[in-house]
Amino acid sequence: MNTRKLSVLPFFLCLVAPAFAQLKWDQPQQVLAPKLGEKTVTATYRFTNIGASPVSIIDVRPSCGCTTATLAKKEYAPGESGEIEAKLNFAGHVGHQEKWIYVTTNLARTDPTVLSLAVDIPPEVAIDPEFVMWRIGDPPKPKTMRVMIPDGIPAKMIAVQVDNDLMQVQLQEVQAGKEWRVTVTPTSTSEPVKAVVSIRSDYPATHPVIYMAYARVQ
Repeated sequence: MNTRKLSVLPFFLCLVAPAFAQLKWDQPQQVLAPKLGEKTVTATYRFTNIGASPVSIIDVRPSCGCTTATLAKKEYAPGESGEIEAKLNFAGHVGHQEKWIYVTTNLARTDPTVLSLAVDIPPEVAIDPEFVMWRIGDPPKPKTMRVMIPDGIPAKMIAVQVDNDLMQVQLQEVQAGKEWRVTVTPTSTSEPVKAVVSIRSDYPATHPVIYMAYARVQ
């Protein structure tokens, strides 16, 4: 056997094999904790081309329609960094949710990188019922709405108001930090009335959430 030929073979393979380029991700798995009242979260996935050749990102595909992913440009030179911004709209969902973003490059067309986004969505404040109604001619007796806050949510209901003077509203704490009662009373039921009841919380401190309920005479 010609040992000289064997020794030359690895060097020859290095010459003919393309230089390998790849993206190094700073944080490909992310877990976010949205605050009460938030409907969306945004995760930023930063990466760097640590290879010796340019890399083209040819596809960025979220796992569902509730997630969008944006990329400033597609090609990255050696040493260049970039980021993908993923936005998850979770309105109407509670509890643990997991989504994925599949990133395909020109160097791995059949083996995309999988970025993950997990969120633990706090349950919404419950209002029961969200709608109270009187028929025209009914006695204008008060009706109540229960406002309940789940465990672990440090929110309080601090005020209530209505957008129609023909409805009167009052807020009363029933169970400290847990339950409030909103009393709604029409001044008259002789004619149709529509009103939006706004229940203001103190959480989060920067942008307190206002919850809506509805009252009507019809």
